[in-house]
Amino acid sequence: MSDSRALLMKKLLAICPVCKKPIYGKDIDVNNIDITKINHWPVKYTPCHSHNGTPVHALTMYIDSNFSVRGKEVSEFLKIQRK
Repeated sequence: MSDSRALLMKKLLAICPVCKKPIYGKDIDVNNIDITKINHWPVKYTPCHSHNGTPVHALTMYIDSNFSVRGKEVSEFLKIQRK
């Protein structure tokens, strides 16, 4: 793992406005993101999570090329299906 990826794993990206969960680089698995395949920035990333007993919800983050969050929005109504 490169030094920059190691730093990104520890970087605080955002705090969820619904449940106050801190979202770090490790939470979005930055090691498995191939930035060479990203055509435009910011990129949207939406992790679903729950924290401190809150219902599961999704936090869409708009991440720039420096892996800084430039905007975020919450979806409290979601449906996840497995085929």
